[in-house]
Amino acid sequence: MNYIVLVKQVPDIKNIPNEAWDWERGTLKRAFLDNVCNELDKQALAFAIRMKEQRGGKVIALTMGPPFADEVLVYAMCVGADAGVLLTDRKLGGADTAATAYPLGQAIRKIKEEIFNGDQNYIIFSGMQSVDGDTAQVPAQVAEELGIAHIAYATSFSFADKELRITRITRRGSQTVAPLSYPCMVTVTDWTHPLNASFIRTRWAQSQKLYTWSAADVKAEEARVGLAGSRTTVFRIFPPRDVSKRKCIMESDASKLAQMIKETYASKLAATEEAKEEVTYHLPEGKTPSYQGEVWVYAEQEGKEVNAACLELLGKAVELARQLKEKVGAVLVGDGVSGIAKDLIAYGADKVYLAEHPRLREFLPVPYAKAVSEMVGKYLPQIILFSATPLGRELAPRVAYRSNSGLTADCTSLDIMDFKRGSQELFAILRQTRPALGGNIMASIITQHSRVQMATVRPGVMRALKPDYHRTGEIVEYSANVTDADLGVRIISSELRPLTSEIKDAAAIVCGGAGCKTREGFERYIRPLAESMGEFLGTEVMVGGSRAAVEAGFIERSHQIGQTGQTVKPRIYVGVGVSGAVQHLTGMQNSDIIVIINKDPNAPIFRVCDFGIVGNMEDVVPRLAQAFSAERVEVAA
Repeated sequence: MNYIVLVKQVPDIKNIPNEAWDWERGTLKRAFLDNVCNELDKQALAFAIRMKEQRGGKVIALTMGPPFADEVLVYAMCVGADAGVLLTDRKLGGADTAATAYPLGQAIRKIKEEIFNGDQNYIIFSGMQSVDGDTAQVPAQVAEELGIAHIAYATSFSFADKELRITRITRRGSQTVAPLSYPCMVTVTDWTHPLNASFIRTRWAQSQKLYTWSAADVKAEEARVGLAGSRTTVFRIFPPRDVSKRKCIMESDASKLAQMIKETYASKLAATEEAKEEVTYHLPEGKTPSYQGEVWVYAEQEGKEVNAACLELLGKAVELARQLKEKVGAVLVGDGVSGIAKDLIAYGADKVYLAEHPRLREFLPVPYAKAVSEMVGKYLPQIILFSATPLGRELAPRVAYRSNSGLTADCTSLDIMDFKRGSQELFAILRQTRPALGGNIMASIITQHSRVQMATVRPGVMRALKPDYHRTGEIVEYSANVTDADLGVRIISSELRPLTSEIKDAAAIVCGGAGCKTREGFERYIRPLAESMGEFLGTEVMVGGSRAAVEAGFIERSHQIGQTGQTVKPRIYVGVGVSGAVQHLTGMQNSDIIVIINKDPNAPIFRVCDFGIVGNMEDVVPRLAQAFSAERVEVAA
């Protein structure tokens, strides 16, 4: 067995000087930035090298970038890779995910033929996502380009009778799967500590010659790479402060902090939501919309249970479709799921496109992507929205790539606009706005060179409509042609987490992170703080955990907050020992009030909070809990 690891050199997002931004072009001037290896790609390297230690073979590190990206390949060889391949060419610059996946796929084909001597028995590894783009789209689209299976969110591996088994995270728990054929793609999340390089290995790596290939070397078509091959374009970037009014107030006095929390919480309760003026788009007279067709939502379901995030998307789809004077469609895929259609219609769908098949009983990205893409080709919508859940982030990139359409990830805002730049003029198109670079900037993006505009949308940022079960709609049945060859992997076991705690609906949350150190520390400090805050505010407070806390065994997975857990939007969120990884921020940053306790004054999570206190958990939490109790006694008296 051989291994290819996709590694990426990314800017150090912890230190981005203001002069590095080109606000006019919507780009970063990389020369102003320090560059590092993407953290999750380090995890992917460790995954591949550990597997090689058990089964032998070669590990090849592959990156695409400017000539100085060779540094990340040298790092890869320092920690265990056998060789490095640099795909570099000015023609590749400015690429979106589709125009990145294609040349990488071509380079992988060349590695197979020239380095692996045509051997098909290899695995491609990649970090789940990169910190600069944070789309999680490239690995899935590379897999689609190569026509292979994709196993996402991998956390461990094992062998049973020579069969490789991968354990992965799902929205509802975890799953163990086995590839049915090779090659296959595996994307890795936090798994182990990245490997360290020895002095001897480092000297060896620095003496090695890299394979350096151009677009022509990998036989990449010019029309499919760089700006020309990109299906989306960033037309504006702007600081988060332009859309967020949060400004962290640091307070070292626990009593003062408790009082500020109380006053802010009371004002949020008392405030009535101002009636929003309905956003209305009007097509300019005499102009034709650049896209035609219905507005679709992918109706995510697992175990015949609809994900609430898709109901939120239906609410947004109704708003967009009204402005475009189009119908709303919901795409429902599975086996025995037709009963869900009535709920989708109640929440705003005018049509439900239903694809049922026994091989679609459980979600697998290859057969699901095939079914959805075929429906796109037949019924031709102009917009498709997916939830940016683990499932949505696996499925949407493959559907977009197979449909030759653009895709924007993790959007927080969608609206209809006209666009004009130079000779390019577009009407009634979808403006897709999303955070990037770890939340350091916001980017507004439009789709180009595509039949359909596609986006994944962050759960919790849209609002579902009140269901109306008197609504009527049309069910359009589609006969999906799914064979055993389409499955890609065999599901060995699934572990569903118990849904005893719907933390996503909590009004107040205290969340503990890796900074709690031990389960005993979590129990000693987090739960008492939640209890005292609940009595202080007069509301129930639920306890949550970051993924690191869950993986360390501090709390059950049903309480996990973040991209691979639950998305929450309570009136108040208190984070203790939570550093602010992008995956966690995705799940909690829409809370009304955010309070953070962390010993590191430079922790990223302080950038998104309202109140912060710097200090050790063992010192700060008891003082804050005592302040809550003292205030409560004072009020009672």
